[in-house]
Amino acid sequence: GHGAAACPLPSDGDHLRSRFMTRAWLLLVGLVVVWGSHWVVVKVGLDTIPPFTYGVLRIASGMVTLAVLMLATGRLKRPVREDLPIILSYGFFAVALMIITMNLALPHIPAGRSAILAYTTPLWIVPIMAVVARTLPLRAEIVGLVLGLAGLVLLLNPAAIDWGAEGALLGSLLLVLGAGSGGLAMVHVRLHAYKGTPFDAQIWQLLVALVPMALLTLLLERDQLGTISWDLPAALAVLYSGPLATAFAFWASQMIVRALGPLTAGIGYLGAPVVGVVAGIIVLGEVITLLDVAGVVVTTAGIAVVLLAGRPRTVKVTAEEAASG
Repeated sequence: GHGAAACPLPSDGDHLRSRFMTRAWLLLVGLVVVWGSHWVVVKVGLDTIPPFTYGVLRIASGMVTLAVLMLATGRLKRPVREDLPIILSYGFFAVALMIITMNLALPHIPAGRSAILAYTTPLWIVPIMAVVARTLPLRAEIVGLVLGLAGLVLLLNPAAIDWGAEGALLGSLLLVLGAGSGGLAMVHVRLHAYKGTPFDAQIWQLLVALVPMALLTLLLERDQLGTISWDLPAALAVLYSGPLATAFAFWASQMIVRALGPLTAGIGYLGAPVVGVVAGIIVLGEVITLLDVAGVVVTTAGIAVVLLAGRPRTVKVTAEEAASG
């Protein structure tokens, strides 16, 4: 969920509290850089690896990394039965669908623009909550949604992208669809009462995502598997996507939300698409126009307004979590 978070921290002295918060801020900076630059990395990887195959390699390598971490800390165990609905929905909507739309769109769309479109997830939470939870949006949430949609119009209009170019419009719409599916999963996260911990559920959510991805690979890309050129950029891209942008990012995002609260984390994450735009310009030589800049600014403002309007949520952090992470 998003919103101002009251976050009770351990009372074992100012030193522990300060160390805990410093680590969370450093993790936030690291995560923003990892997530933002990941768009450029995936674009490079997709030059030689088909999209569904890339998804399988990303999820599988992320799962292996998480399994090693969880075995080392004694946390790898069967999922709690009551958490199976959130494992299934988050795995399918927030992991599988978002990765599929990302990988299908990126070959046709600049990495920076893709990052902005994919990070519109908070906007879609507002109407989804209104329908699913019958929660009327706050006035500020409506303002944020209108701003965000105006930004999307700027980013998607024919003056900004060539609608005739192969995959340009479809790719953009796929990314927005992926953001919407992520919003659906986030609404379920808000409404679900975890019996286990969100972190312990994540490896099983990846497993759920791996199944449709593997089936699509076998159905659509089986003939291409033998022709993949495993050069160094492709191998490094997969290692970046799985262990770093999936396994590390899952763990870090949990720590950040629990320490800084969902509001601070949500606004902090808005740095990721900005990093994506900058990385696209520096690494791939992507061109950004004034219209693009306007679209990015208006869309980001809309998302920020939605996040700031969020209802308060309490996040509790145990002393053990604060000390160990």
